Amino acid sequence: MIGERMKEARIALGYSAEQVAAFLQVSPATIYRYENGDISKLPSKFIKPLAEYLCVSPSYLMGWSDDNTPADPAAVHLNTPEARILAPGIDKLPKAEREQALNVIRAMFVKYADYFEKENDNET
Repeated sequence: MIGERMKEARIALGYSAEQVAAFLQVSPATIYRYENGDISKLPSKFIKPLAEYLCVSPSYLMGWSDDNTPADPAAVHLNTPEARILAPGIDKLPKAEREQALNVIRAMFVKYADYFEKENDNET
């Protein structure tokens, strides 16, 4: 059941098994083995982060509930795996490193400002 729900949520979000594997720091083959039922026990250290990454509740992922409402509904607006990694991670950094990370991100936004402006123009 865990594997089925994992695959269902992954596909619904448009994530590849490789993206999920990179997030969990396991091989893509491990993800496929979970999804195919070859491995039935998900290590407890993966349950909460994987559920958050896949925008479902841990109890849904584990098959304890049919309610797939995410534990953190605010995280659903983070549309890419990268955003889901960066958003919670930035708050965990020590203040000095957080400032460094934000400066790098700001510099990237400045570098690609034209791209973001064109994208926003297309939305209006």
